[in-house]
Amino acid sequence: MKGLSPLIATLLLIAFTVGVGSLISVWITGFTQTQTKTVSDQASTDIICSYGGISLSNIQYCSNRVSGKITNTGSITLGSLSLQILFTNSSNQKYSLCSSGNTVVSCTTANLTLLAREQTNFNITIGNSNYDLVRILTNCTSKYDEIGSSGITTC
Repeated sequence: MKGLSPLIATLLLIAFTVGVGSLISVWITGFTQTQTKTVSDQASTDIICSYGGISLSNIQYCSNRVSGKITNTGSITLGSLSLQILFTNSSNQKYSLCSSGNTVVSCTTANLTLLAREQTNFNITIGNSNYDLVRILTNCTSKYDEIGSSGITTC
C-alpha cells in the first residue's frame, strides 16, 4: 500500500488550516463591523438624547379622563410621545399621542413631537379610576417623566 508522502500530507494540512482561518477571518470582520456600527449608532443616540428632557405637570383626573401639561424641558426635539397609565392591579395602558389642531389626542401611532422648550396640553379618556402612575415616554428611552397618584388632582 502506498500512502501520502509526509510532504503532501503537511501541505494539505497547511492548506486546510489556511482555508478555515480565512473563513473565520471573513466572519469576524463582518461581525465586528456590524457590532461597531450598532454601538456607534447607540452612542450617537445617547449623546443626542442627553440634551433632552420631558416634564408632566398639572395632572388631573376627572370623569374617566386624565389631562395635564407636557413640557419639553430639554434643548432637542423629542418625538413619538406616548402616555402610559399604570393601574393599581399592575396592568397598564399605553396611549400614543397625536396632535389634532390645538388638541393632543390618543391615536394608533405616536407622531406627536415637541420642539425644545415647547409645551402642550393633553386630555385622554382612560376609562378606569384605579390609576397608580401616569408616565410620559419619548423616542429617547432614557427621557421620561412620571407622576404618582398622590400628585394627581381629582375634580
